[in-house]
Amino acid sequence: MPLVKIPHIDKANAMQLVHMQTPPEIHRLLDTPYKVLQEKITQYQENGFVKVEQVLSPRLLDHVRKIIGAAVLLRKESDQRRLAEKSQYEQSFLQCGYLCWEFSAVKDIVFSRRLAGIARDLMGVNSIRLWHDQALYKEPGGRITDMHQDISYWPMHTPNTTTIWIALDDVPVERGCLYFLPGTHQIGLEEYVDIFRSPHIPERLRDIPQVDLPLKAGDATFHSGLTFHGARANQTDRMREAMTIIYFEDGTRFDASDARNATHKSCDGLTNGEKIETRYTPVLI
Repeated sequence: MPLVKIPHIDKANAMQLVHMQTPPEIHRLLDTPYKVLQEKITQYQENGFVKVEQVLSPRLLDHVRKIIGAAVLLRKESDQRRLAEKSQYEQSFLQCGYLCWEFSAVKDIVFSRRLAGIARDLMGVNSIRLWHDQALYKEPGGRITDMHQDISYWPMHTPNTTTIWIALDDVPVERGCLYFLPGTHQIGLEEYVDIFRSPHIPERLRDIPQVDLPLKAGDATFHSGLTFHGARANQTDRMREAMTIIYFEDGTRFDASDARNATHKSCDGLTNGEKIETRYTPVLI
């Protein structure tokens, strides 16, 4: 019996779910544009993050939650460790990246023009590419996700990125919602915070208020790769279920100056200064 349990997923059907042919109705919903209000665009540009309500309709949410839950279960079923036996970093979340390249049903979700369209509008660009997808489930009792700045992990020159963080179930503060430091996207690349080994809050940021953004199932946040953020601990007895997709502006170039990040899978085969145009980073919209 695997220790990782996704209550609403029948393990016997998980493989069938992740490789199922997406129903035409779901394809239509994934391609239906979401009207982004100007006030949301303004909030995003001023604060570096924004909450967008009900990016997934109830029918779409039901489908996405099943598919992503099945993918996480399959990825993690062989891990027999209890939470206390895992590293501090692993206690923060069950991290499952590049799911779309392994499971066809996940690919249809990650390549969604509906979600990519919101990202494009918030970023204020003409076209965006996929960086990568990542499910981030937090187990009951899971610790905080330490504060960090995403872009410090990614090898990009003059980056313009955004991450959608979708709540697949209700995510109140006590289940591990995200928090953000407003306006920190305007300070540029501040500091690489190694949340794997030495998590900490940069001194310059200690007095900036942390803004919690609890979500209802189907809601999402978007945040710039430059915005400092983290997540609360999961103090409940239910899994926190979240799916993320990271987008970047088409035309962004590869930065190989930091050997720590230059081996990123999405930049396979690139040399310093080349446009990031690989098989893992297709144009989405």
